Parts: sequence; structure tokens; C-alpha cells
Amino acid sequence: MSHLRFLGVLLCYNDGDLLEDSITYLLGQHHDLIVWDHGSTDQTAAVIQRFRSDLLETRYIPREFDFYELYPAMSRHLMEGWTRAYDWISWPDQDEFLEGPSRSMPYWRWLEELHESPYDWAQFNNFNYWFTSADAPNCGAAVERVRHYCLFPDCAPRIRCWRAASTNIRLFNHNPPLGNPSPVRFNLRHYPMRSAAQMRRRILRDRAGLRRGSQNFHYDNMRGRLDRIEVGADQLHFDDGRSELNPEPIFNWWSIYG
Repeated sequence: MSHLRFLGVLLCYNDGDLLEDSITYLLGQHHDLIVWDHGSTDQTAAVIQRFRSDLLETRYIPREFDFYELYPAMSRHLMEGWTRAYDWISWPDQDEFLEGPSRSMPYWRWLEELHESPYDWAQFNNFNYWFTSADAPNCGAAVERVRHYCLFPDCAPRIRCWRAASTNIRLFNHNPPLGNPSPVRFNLRHYPMRSAAQMRRRILRDRAGLRRGSQNFHYDNMRGRLDRIEVGADQLHFDDGRSELNPEPIFNWWSIYG
């Protein structure tokens, strides 16, 4: 158990099939958790209720609350009530799992090492995991079933952890927190598409209408190319859960996102 205090943040919307894994992972990394549900209509509320005794705080935010104000609202909430009580904040997207720069230590141990450095926050490499026909059909958990991945090297910055005192107003966690960045990137496993059915729900319903100017344009692009966004296992790397992640970008994710 770390001598540091880690706070994890999850903003949830209709990724209930993955939420138990997301919560369990961060709890296992010695994080206290704040979980807000932004009007989910799937099993998200039931999963949160099942873990309620293990969570620091839960809150239901009506779907009418502007999605683009959700990150600033949580940022203000953290600065007003929680940052002074914690050393580090980890704030992944709900379908992301945070790791250190290598798998030689668990994520929380890498945070301890970062704490002893002169740096205040870390950017993460975005390893996209995508469903394929090679997935184990009888394995229910997405993180066990979906094993094929590839680095998305030129996506928007993934800034997912920082010293609690460095917290500022977050803009989808793409903007720098206060202080100095680590020169070494951490890694994250991102599971946006976990089955054909879930992919269609995400694009046609759950993320429909999110575009605002140049932001979240990719959902509109994907909606128009549903027949072209399944990826073959032979186009991706395979994660055995032990070996280091392969950073070779053998697949062009812009061919999916547009």
C-alpha cells in the first residue's frame, strides 16, 4: 500500500459493460474514487450501486447537463473539495486503463516514482484496443476478450494524471495541468469499440449529436462509414497481458475516425 493518497475520477455514460472493470482496476491501484454518471440508460447505475460502499463519492448528473461543461464542473468540484486531501489525481476516460511507462511495476508504483521527481503531470500513449473476429467468444469481460491493439500516435493529447495541487480547469484532459510535464510518457489501454453491437450503439445513439465545431467530429465521420470500421486481427498487435506494449503504429486509426 502506498504512503501517498491517490484520487481517481470517472465520468460515466453508457459504458456499463466496462464499468466494473474500470472501478476494480483503479481500486486495485490504491485509488479512492469519485464516480459521476451523466444520465446513463444502460447498467451503469446498477454497477455504481453495487460498488457504492467502496466509492468515495457518487453523483447522478442529468443528461440535459451540457457535456462540454462536465469536465469544468468536475474540475471545480475537485479544487473546492478534494485536491488538498490528495497527492495525485488519475482521471482516465471510463473506457481507459492507465499503466506506467512499462509493465515492470504496477501503475501506482509508477505514480510513487513520479512523485519523487521534479515533474507534475504525465501524458499517456493511447493504445487503441478494437474488437476483432479473433476475440474469445465465451469471455464476457471486454478487457479479457479484446486483446488486439495498436498505438494511435497523433491523436489529441491524453493527459491522465497530475499532482493534485496542479489541478486546473480540465478540457477533456487534453490541456496541460499546472507545472512541468514528465519527459517520459505513460501508457493507457483504450477500449472504445468492444463488439459490433456496442460499436453501433456508441456511434448511432450514445455519442450522436456530440459534435460542436471541430470537437468530436469523428463520431459524425464514423457514422457515415459503418461498413468500413471493423478491423482485422492481422492488422493489429496482440496483448498477452505480460509483454510490453508494442509502439509500432502498424494501423492508421485516421482511416477509422476520418
